[in-house]
Parts: sequence; structure tokens; C-alpha cells
Amino acid sequence: MNGLSPPSPQGEMHRSARFHRIWWRALLATLLSVMPITLYAGQVVPITSLSTAPVLDGKGSEWNEVGGVEIALRKTHPEHKTDVYSVRIKGGVYGDRVYFYLTWKDSTENTEHKPFIWDEQRGRYMQTTALEDRLALQFEMSGDYSTDWVSGNSFIADMWHWKAFRSNTVGLAHDKQTIISDKKLLRSYEGHTPQGQSVYILRPSDSGDRLYRSQRYRERQEDKMPKYVISTDPQGSVADIKANGVWRKGAWHLEMSRKLNTTYADDVLFQPGQSVRGGIAIFDGTGDADHSVSDTLTFQF
Repeated sequence: MNGLSPPSPQGEMHRSARFHRIWWRALLATLLSVMPITLYAGQVVPITSLSTAPVLDGKGSEWNEVGGVEIALRKTHPEHKTDVYSVRIKGGVYGDRVYFYLTWKDSTENTEHKPFIWDEQRGRYMQTTALEDRLALQFEMSGDYSTDWVSGNSFIADMWHWKAFRSNTVGLAHDKQTIISDKKLLRSYEGHTPQGQSVYILRPSDSGDRLYRSQRYRERQEDKMPKYVISTDPQGSVADIKANGVWRKGAWHLEMSRKLNTTYADDVLFQPGQSVRGGIAIFDGTGDADHSVSDTLTFQF
């Protein structure tokens, strides 16, 4: 005899199970190293290759052969006014630019934002409550992006904020950032998670000129005067998103475009094969809190 005991059935079973666990772990590690697995949840918005550059006229005629995705939206509060429950989006790349075409139902065209009305009795202008329609498109830049800003996640996102009066008038979307942090930020406002934890929200404009500024009137001019004066030729990162929204037959038709790589540090960089988390929000002539928002989406380039 060689001094070794014959293997027991229980020992063989234990070694077999251990071998299979090691084998499966090795296989999974190999697959993860060679397969482009996306771990993002939510709907996927495919960014296709376009055969021609769309004209940003709100007609969408160049998009007829491009498949779109219907994105479900939910109210941020049951009592809010905004009642837009879906938006259709198409995305594509031509040359060094990315293009988006979005459509959503809206029974009213709101293209004024807090205009002044002359009050004869008071002898001065009074600000009205009229608010423009808006759409915000966001893309993750860093952190753990979520369309729920009070989830407790910290992140920085690139925000394309189209405004029916304050940006559409000059063919742009307002380029901004959304910064959500669990640490207090200068000029931020405070929100709270469902658990009561503080989160700090900051939405700075990108670098460059101001898109618009407030205007006051000491003397009467027209019966109605705009509160905001729009810059006719703004420069810088703030103005690198071309956009045109057209309202017709009870719906908005919005086209937007930007370079894949603007070289600005405050812009998201898009690359072929990349997955970018993001989201969509729509404001139906309402203030910042009153809007409909999507779940977190994945934009697949």
C-alpha cells in the first residue's frame, strides 16, 4: 500500500462542485473581457448613421427612413399641469455631428416667457405669468446618472435645454450642465432624498456669452414688451447646440444638432460604439418643478 486512502464519494463531489465554480468564474471573466456588455437599464435610443445631414427646419423630412423610439414620460407630481406622457426620438450621426429629432403632443403653443403688460392704472409694466414650452435632453458626463435628481446619486450631466422663446428665437438650445452632489455647492439649491438626506443641485450655463438678459422699462412703449432680450450672435460653448422647434397641428417638432466633439470641457464627448446614459424632460408652459420626465435612458452610438 502507498499510504493513501481511497477517495470517498463525498470528497469527489466536493472537488467536482469546486471545479465547476472555478470553471464558470473563468468563463465569465473571459466573456466580460471580450464582449461589449452594457449594464445600463432602461430604454435604448439607437444613434444610427445618416445618409445626409438633416436640415434643422422642424419638418423632419430627412428622418423618414430612420427608426424612432417612443419614450414614456411620467409626471413629477400628480397635481402638476404638464400632461405630456410620451416623446418620440430619433438620433443619427452625419460627418462630425450628431442630430436628434423629437416630437411630442402639445395642444397649445407657448412661445412667450414672462412678458410685461402695461397697466394704465399703475402707470407701469406688470409681469405676466405666461411661460414658454421647453424640452431638456441630458447626457451623463461623470458619476452615477439618474433622471431622479433626489435619488441620492451624485453626477455631472450635459444638459441641452431647448426653450421655445429664449433659445429657439435664435436657432439654439441653451447648453448647460446639471451637477448633483451630496456636498454643498456654491450657488446651488438644496433638495432632499426620500430618506431625508440633503442633495445639492446646480445648473450652470456653459462657458461663453449669455443667451439672454432681463430687461426693464421705465416708460411705456408697446402694450406688451418682452422681459428677456435675446443675444443675436452668442459665442462660446453655451451656443454650440443648433436647434429649431416648430409647433404644428397640436405637436412640437424639434431638431437639434451638435458636434460629436466640441473640445469644450463642459460638453459631453460622443464616440462611436459608446453607450451614454441620459434622459428627457418636457415642460408644458410651466416652471422648473412642473414637468414630465423619462426614466434613465441609454443612448447607443
